[in-house]
Amino acid sequence: MNNKLYIKIAYWYYTLGLTQEEIGKKISLSRQKVNQIINSLVDLGVVTININGYERDNIEYECRLEEMFNLKEVIIASDYGETETAFFKVTNVAAQYLERQIQNGDIIGISWGRALAGTIRNMTFQKHSNCQVIQLMGAQNMAQPISRADEIVREMANKLECPSHMLYAPVVVEHEKTKEMLMQEKSIKLSYELMKKCDLAVFGIGELTEKSTMGSSGYLSKEEIRKLNREGFVADLTMNPIRLDGTWDNCFLEKRILSADMECINNIPNVILVACGAEKVRAILAALRTGCADTLITDETTAKLVIDLNDIV
Repeated sequence: MNNKLYIKIAYWYYTLGLTQEEIGKKISLSRQKVNQIINSLVDLGVVTININGYERDNIEYECRLEEMFNLKEVIIASDYGETETAFFKVTNVAAQYLERQIQNGDIIGISWGRALAGTIRNMTFQKHSNCQVIQLMGAQNMAQPISRADEIVREMANKLECPSHMLYAPVVVEHEKTKEMLMQEKSIKLSYELMKKCDLAVFGIGELTEKSTMGSSGYLSKEEIRKLNREGFVADLTMNPIRLDGTWDNCFLEKRILSADMECINNIPNVILVACGAEKVRAILAALRTGCADTLITDETTAKLVIDLNDIV
């Protein structure tokens, strides 16, 4: 058995918290054999590499990203070159981070997306009954309900055994007047007031293409996506379009979107971004350049690509 597999087993067991039985199933070994390997990791020197911190390369990339974008913390999940499993690793690491960060009494903002849904799904149940979970953007009709903001908010509130507050409005409306009228509703006003009080907020990052969720689900027409692209917009945070240089001003959609706006996001004490994958690199870079982010959680391969792209554009 090669040393790389020993490192993976140490990572799965000590960092991700997988059981010996779960590890055995992943690599077709008995639980007893996995137990023997785990008991030998100290003698082999494997645990001192993986348990005393992230691998050296990851620490270097974490520090570089923190310095580049003035971030409080970057957490990079080692992917060992297995990019197809990066999503699983990133969402597990993000779940562990949230469990450490959330304090009783916190108001927690939630956006939408697969990465965020996976993160909350991987969290353990914790009793934080004095917390509140806030939906940061209007409702979405999607084929996969688990990726919707309202479903994610409900699951997180369930994990924390605390109240949740929904934003009962569409995320994008056809006419500016519609948003003006909705903003007069008492329940929507309350949601916006709570957004401003968030202690931390967790965001997925959307890419602005016709194949992205924003385009394929019909929230925006193909022509609207193309217009956004022509104007330099490449990504979104809670449906707020942002350009590659991190700016978001003068967007024609601004008065039709019901979500926490960029000014609100910028004032949240800990804005946590969870994203990975080559298709997300431009969007991640744009989100980091806004200056709104405090914490980034991604994988090793994506982190390298973001650093490289930042040096080029």
